Amino acid sequence: MPIGEIETHPYLQQGQITGATKLILGSFPVYEYTDHDNAIKQQNRQHEGSVRFFYGSIDSGLWGLYSKHLDNLILLPPDPSLIIQSLAQRQIVISDTIASCERHGLSSEDSKLIRRSYNREGIQSLIQNGVRKILCTSKGVLKDLEKQIISNGNNPLGEVDTALSENFQADFIAGLGGNHKHITSPISKVFWIGNYQVTALAIPSPGSPQRQLARFGFNGLDWRGYADHYFINAFEWLEQ
Repeated sequence: MPIGEIETHPYLQQGQITGATKLILGSFPVYEYTDHDNAIKQQNRQHEGSVRFFYGSIDSGLWGLYSKHLDNLILLPPDPSLIIQSLAQRQIVISDTIASCERHGLSSEDSKLIRRSYNREGIQSLIQNGVRKILCTSKGVLKDLEKQIISNGNNPLGEVDTALSENFQADFIAGLGGNHKHITSPISKVFWIGNYQVTALAIPSPGSPQRQLARFGFNGLDWRGYADHYFINAFEWLEQ
């Protein structure tokens, strides 16, 4: 990819759901899915069988979890039109925190995304129009939600309630049989936006949760069972 190339998010509007009360929030698409589109990106998508949509990989970990825990009619590879219908039925909107950025190499890691322009107005609008639960696809997304979207600048949208955040985190991890004292950076935040609450919960990477479970309260026994239980409880919480 060209050095200094600014990539833009091509489908932030595609995931909009009128009347949504819940939000699945990611960071930014991988290189093959962003604008400006080019022949290399098109060739890679064709070779991989991926689609230009949120988590559009042919074997998407996120949509695999969504199918398993919320709607088993959603199959892989993901079909955006069917996913949007399913999301609308459940009053769930999907979006990303970053609207444009520069990428070091072809990495999909959030740490390699620089010169970021955040989707601040878009996400703030979703919250102001009814979103009360946010499922973040990583701790990095949760951090950006707080620092860049809700509590940013001299005129923040809202503020964190530390006590409620810690209580929610402790209760959630206790429900998994984990230990919240192992967590060094939060998995959840409860925000006050005016006179109402918005709760955000981060999940481990859907593609490789075993590499991150120690940071999500894992007790050291049966990582697969703990990961499965985490995802079950997280998606049940979102749907409630």
